[in-house]
Amino acid sequence: MERTDRETAKLDAGADQSDIDQGGVKGRVKGVAASIRKQASTLPAILADELEAGAEALRRRPATTGKRPGTAVAVADNSSITAVTDTLASGMQSSAEWLRDADLDKIKEGVEKQVKEHPGRTLLVALGAGYLLGKVFRR
Repeated sequence: MERTDRETAKLDAGADQSDIDQGGVKGRVKGVAASIRKQASTLPAILADELEAGAEALRRRPATTGKRPGTAVAVADNSSITAVTDTLASGMQSSAEWLRDADLDKIKEGVEKQVKEHPGRTLLVALGAGYLLGKVFRR
């Protein structure tokens, strides 16, 4: 590893190698943390774009009628499927708008306040959510 003039000066001044290595590691860690923060700040916009694209795809999807080949299930009422699809697309669009408008710092403060005021309830909700997610991903 090649040393910079600054590191060489530190070595000459009596600083040990671990100080220099930690400074380099700390700098790298700070750089990685800044990169992660930058990527995380764009995540809501990316998710919102994907939700909007999914909603648009649902709205453009042609309605199927009758019996699908290879299945024994016939679509009884095409209007009910269209209504469900429209409701799902509207929900996705609403979620995308919420993600775009949400202030993540305000949400973080709200969660922290909830945890401080109701730690037991928060723990139970977290355990329940973790259990359900574990069940979903196990399959």
